Amino acid sequence: MKQDQIKHITNNHYRKLKKYFTQIIHGFDAEAIHQFRVEYKKLRAFFRMLSQGHETAGEIKISIKLRKGYNISGSIRDLQLQLQRIPKATKQDLKKSQVYLALLQREIDKLKPELSEIFSENPVDESKRKTDTSLPDEFKLSGFKVFIQNKWSTIKTIITSNHFSDDNIHVIRKSLKDLYYSMKIYEGTEHEVLTRSSWKGKDEQYFNQLLDELGSFQDKCTAIALLKSYWLNSLNTYNQELLGRIKKGWISDKVSMKQLLVKKLRADFFPEQATQ
Repeated sequence: MKQDQIKHITNNHYRKLKKYFTQIIHGFDAEAIHQFRVEYKKLRAFFRMLSQGHETAGEIKISIKLRKGYNISGSIRDLQLQLQRIPKATKQDLKKSQVYLALLQREIDKLKPELSEIFSENPVDESKRKTDTSLPDEFKLSGFKVFIQNKWSTIKTIITSNHFSDDNIHVIRKSLKDLYYSMKIYEGTEHEVLTRSSWKGKDEQYFNQLLDELGSFQDKCTAIALLKSYWLNSLNTYNQELLGRIKKGWISDKVSMKQLLVKKLRADFFPEQATQ
């Protein structure tokens, strides 16, 4: 992959990032925030891949301001999704959960000015100027193979050790996403061979489903975390009990989801080396 191809890919990602953050500023639309974050992850995965090449002078990093915008937008999105979950979970008790929903909205309103300030400073162009100077003249097939090996090494270490903490499951998800996004853009002559190597004998549909399941698990973890004890303690007894029941049900769901994911990961990847 030559530098003009590399620049074309990064320019395309930055162009989309700029489009989405402009949409966010004009209304903090949940879908615009989601698309912004997806595009950011794709760009980050590409830079991680490029950084595996021997020709690069160290890791290519997105600028601090854009990373901060990504993180804050993630917090806003988590809260927005929680605003959607609670009415579904409380159903006929919707009116009784308004105090908690108002609390979530206040948290969103606190974050909006901070995100607007960051975006007003045009962090996308700033990051582009920064990363453009670090792009390699060429990205060779050998670098891509190292990238694949490193990602699978990380995944293998977790699966074979049987250390399936919530954080480690999230690491597996991030590693798989990096592989998935990079395979979507890489167009080397050995593309088909590399695809088989990257997917460990599975097809793209399998990984789409697995990533969806890992994403649902992460969403459940976030939903539980947002039912913070100190937030619930500020509510009246009825709301505390109502949201406490929801939290208990979500924790039960999370345990079941985790058991199924661990079983699937053990069975489908490195089963012969997993600790019994």
